[in-house]
Amino acid sequence: MKILIVSQCFWPDSFRVNDIAAELVRRGHEVTVLTGLPDYATGKVPGEYRFFRKRREDYLGAKIKRVPIIARRKGALWRALNYGSFMLHSWLWARFTRADFDVIYSYQTSPITQCAAARSLAKRRKKPWFLYCLDLWPESLRAWNVGYESALFTVMKKYSYKIYNAASRIGISSSSFNNYLQKTHNISAQKILYLPQHAASTTPPGTARRPSSGGELSLTYAGNIGAAQDMPTLLSAAASLPGVTFDIFGSGSELESSKALAKKLNANNIIFHGRVDKKTLEQHYQKAGGFLLTLADMGAISGTVPAKLQEYMSAGKPVFAACPPAAAELIREADCGRAVPSGDHRKLAEEIRKFAENPVAYSQLGQNGLKYYEKHFTLEIFMERLLRELEDLTQ
Repeated sequence: MKILIVSQCFWPDSFRVNDIAAELVRRGHEVTVLTGLPDYATGKVPGEYRFFRKRREDYLGAKIKRVPIIARRKGALWRALNYGSFMLHSWLWARFTRADFDVIYSYQTSPITQCAAARSLAKRRKKPWFLYCLDLWPESLRAWNVGYESALFTVMKKYSYKIYNAASRIGISSSSFNNYLQKTHNISAQKILYLPQHAASTTPPGTARRPSSGGELSLTYAGNIGAAQDMPTLLSAAASLPGVTFDIFGSGSELESSKALAKKLNANNIIFHGRVDKKTLEQHYQKAGGFLLTLADMGAISGTVPAKLQEYMSAGKPVFAACPPAAAELIREADCGRAVPSGDHRKLAEEIRKFAENPVAYSQLGQNGLKYYEKHFTLEIFMERLLRELEDLTQ
């Protein structure tokens, strides 16, 4: 098949869509990726991509077409300009390109405006369009403190309705998205497919997954550090457990405020490592005694199950979470850790304290998570299901 992937973010930024594109090529398909300039990690466009350079690249056989964008920088205005510039320039490319494809695949993170090009090309060329929904819209605006009664929310609700209804099929990364799409956007159940995100194994081949067996215990958090990640709950729990080391990897809008809160709490057992490369993170995963997941309860968008949970499972260590029901239910179903309600740092600390007193007793939870990952969340399983859907759409 000739497949067009539309995603504002792509390699060299680290997103799972990179794996998907490479695997499609490996399986014999012709892949083109319509994307922006790589500014996600730093908020700035690297020098080698400025002044119309490197607009066409190759990533493991996938042809990349980059359109101009205004860099993300910091602040709501720059972020809006960033999103708007990709929406406009990708739409213009879709409107005038002569390239033809068998099927279009949207990797729909926030905002949903990045789907404009896919919708336009699918309509113009009468091609099937698979939209992979990772963030619910307009509900995701609630994470930015946009109220339901605001003009922006009203406008984006109408726009989101048009986007979701224009797609030939919608893959959802969390099962709880199903109800929202049906009720809010009148999407039929037959059009929706539950397709959880894949996660690459965090353990290199041949590396043993060993449970903690004594000594200093460390727990790891890895990922974005923003309002949705509810870092105050994690930090408050950590501050009450001075005998446990908490390693935090990643960056985001709340990184500096999180560092300030840790200092205020006199939590010297919290270490902020910032962003690190994949190899470094994998090496640390093998040393960690377990993993941490905290998420704020923000209504419907709290139904998102972050892919970091799948990554944690692949390392074969227990997970300790303070999160909304969707992620908590997955942890309980996999029997891979302990979950308490969002925001309850005392209960989270209590669960970690029990673990610290007898970590070996929790090793089975880690093995349960690994088995669940191998059964549900590998790239191989994801690709088999995705390709069945894409091939069905092109029949």
